Amino acid sequence: MLWLFLPFVIVLSGVVAYAADTIARKAGRKHIRLFGLRPKTTALLVAVLSGMGISAASLAAFLALNSSAVNTIAQADQLRPQLEALRTEIGRVQADLSSAQADRDRAQQEAQTLREQQQAAQRDLKSTRADLNAARAAEQTLGKQAADLQRRVSSLTTTRTSLERRAEESRLKLAQSEQALTSSQQRAQALDAQVVDLAARIALSEQETSTAQERAAAAQRAAEQAQQRAATQQKVAQAAQQAARTQTAQAGAQVAALSAQLSDLNASRADAGAALTSAQQALSAAQDALARAREQQQAAQQTRDRLLAERTQLTSDRDAAARDRDRVRTELTTLQAQQAQLRAQQTQLRASNEALGRDLAAARDTLGKLQDEYSSSRAELSASRNTDLAYPKNDLVYAAVVPSVRNLDTFLADAARSAQTRGARGAPSARLNAQARTALETKLRGLNVSTFVQCRAAQNSAAGFPVDLTCDARPNAVLYRGNQVIRRATVNLRATPGALQEQVSDLVRDTVLDITTRGVPSEYVQGLDVTEFVILLGRLGARSGNVATVGIAARQDVRPGSRVDLYPVLP
Repeated sequence: MLWLFLPFVIVLSGVVAYAADTIARKAGRKHIRLFGLRPKTTALLVAVLSGMGISAASLAAFLALNSSAVNTIAQADQLRPQLEALRTEIGRVQADLSSAQADRDRAQQEAQTLREQQQAAQRDLKSTRADLNAARAAEQTLGKQAADLQRRVSSLTTTRTSLERRAEESRLKLAQSEQALTSSQQRAQALDAQVVDLAARIALSEQETSTAQERAAAAQRAAEQAQQRAATQQKVAQAAQQAARTQTAQAGAQVAALSAQLSDLNASRADAGAALTSAQQALSAAQDALARAREQQQAAQQTRDRLLAERTQLTSDRDAAARDRDRVRTELTTLQAQQAQLRAQQTQLRASNEALGRDLAAARDTLGKLQDEYSSSRAELSASRNTDLAYPKNDLVYAAVVPSVRNLDTFLADAARSAQTRGARGAPSARLNAQARTALETKLRGLNVSTFVQCRAAQNSAAGFPVDLTCDARPNAVLYRGNQVIRRATVNLRATPGALQEQVSDLVRDTVLDITTRGVPSEYVQGLDVTEFVILLGRLGARSGNVATVGIAARQDVRPGSRVDLYPVLP
């Protein structure tokens, strides 16, 4: 209507000017005086009033003929927030455009980065190959070392067996030595007892010898006294004989007495000789007993010395056997420690071999991944330099409800056809790797219900190349019933129109986030229509009070595989 209203205003201005001028000339010619004014002033006043009247009449006629213009003017205040929202949306679109340009620049930078990463990947590939060769050489070296250590372990096991056998023999010898030592100690104790007995017997013999010697000495003294008496008597007898010879004549009578005395003297002499002989015999017997006792003492001393020497030898043998036992125990402990150390080394070597095997497997996996990423990056880089992207990363490729795992091939075929419409090419044009497909099939079998599957681009895919998929499956169950309030919020009615609009926009965004978090693609969710948004703002502006509760609901049941149309709920 604006293109009709503007020409009308222009024509109306001309008509008003012409009519006002004509009326003013006529009023001036008639020299009309109003309110005592001059004719010229009156003509000017008439011209102004007539122009205003003509304009008001023309505008009234126009509004009568165009009632929609009246509604538009009446709703101008309500449309201002909408216009502001549109301006905001335009700003956002411009910002998105700027961000898209920035993304394009960033994509170019990423392309440059990918070139550098490609070169770095090549260098890493070379270094990885070198590391792989070094790891293989190290594995061979470790294998040789493991064989050497195994041989050493075998030899040490043999040595340990022989040492254990020697230790057992040493234990037997030690036991025999201990038994011999015990018997020797017993013999030594018996010999000690014999020595004590012999010492007692020797002491008794020595005492008897001393007694015999004393008796022999007493007998010898008695014999000497008897010899002295006999000598004295002999001298007396000689003196008497001489006195008798000289006094033969004088003591004739005394001859008989002297003869008797001589007989007595001879008898006494004989008795003294017999006593001396018996004393000599007793002395000889005592000397023989003393000699025998000395011989027995010497024999007992020799026996004791021999027994002491045997005991000393047995003690030294016992000490040597104890030293051998301690040495064997020390060697056995050392061998056990060496055996434990060798077992620890063997365990460590096995762990090192296992870790090396895992590192080699990880290196092979990393190398394969690097090669795949390198090939993919090179293809993507080449395609991004020459063509446009068919699908940006994480962009929705295809989504549909899959009744069971048997329908997965049909779903993937439909996804490939959908990708072809966006420029993807290949056989098939949409690919799902074996591992991801196995995981998806497992999930479908686990759910065992009608399932909503959505597949997105795993990476930036250029037009003319296949797109790699990453898929997710969720039960196609009812998340929210139709006309059920999904999310509520309290808005401040005293805020400015812009703040009020921002509160409602935050509520809508939170509602969309709740829905997409539960499995509905963001592409399936439609926010509030502009008309509904403007009407909601008008109703909130017309409300009294400080706050109001606003809810967002869906017109139909919300499922992961259904389109969602939201509308506001204002109690």
